[in-house]
Amino acid sequence: MSLLLGATRSRGWFALSAAVPAFLLQHAVQGWCPPLAVLRRLNVRTRREIDAERTALKGLRGDFDGLTPTVGDPTAVARRALDAAGRRAPA
Repeated sequence: MSLLLGATRSRGWFALSAAVPAFLLQHAVQGWCPPLAVLRRLNVRTRREIDAERTALKGLRGDFDGLTPTVGDPTAVARRALDAAGRRAPA
């Protein structure tokens, strides 16, 4: 879109066409880019933060209360934990 606007309206739009891939490359290499601070101020959360919050809420709700270690089958606890977290364990 910015290339089209740069070709038809104003050459200033070409700067946006150059900045976006540069920011994407910087984020891929370093894990940070300048627009990230703006997104964080707008309360945009990462996938890891959302998953941690979801697990904490399930813990508060009591989804993990019935998990006790069983002797003999070490995978039983893992299966019950996955079921409580809302994921199905492979059979």
